[in-house]
Amino acid sequence: MSTSETGRQFTEGVASGEVRYDLEDFIRASGIPPHEAHEMFVKYGPYKSDLDPLLHARADQHMDLMK
Repeated sequence: MSTSETGRQFTEGVASGEVRYDLEDFIRASGIPPHEAHEMFVKYGPYKSDLDPLLHARADQHMDLMK
């Protein structure tokens, strides 16, 4: 993929309301171990709309285990 295609994909994502995490920002924002955050980022991609629900589900699951 050329640099111009990559830039176009990013611009189209932003224009359609899709916000992306940078890997380092996701690791900081997730509050989970960096290795686990990296695996999620690689597997599910950079979009907040994909990653945030996974983080919420993970937190809910963790809270259920604490009960």
